[in-house]
Amino acid sequence: MSERAIFLLEQMLAEQKKQTGLLEQIATQNLALIEALSDDQAAGANAVPLTYLSGAPCR
Repeated sequence: MSERAIFLLEQMLAEQKKQTGLLEQIATQNLALIEALSDDQAAGANAVPLTYLSGAPCR
């Protein structure tokens, strides 16, 4: 295999490792968000909402 091909494969591998790291961060953050939302949902299941999802106050 030529040096150029090896160099390009090494670059591709490095970029794939970066991409994998970023995807792992996204997955971790999504899991934290889901847990926070489920905790919030469980705590306020019977509570009357004060605002709509848009942020407008409920009447």
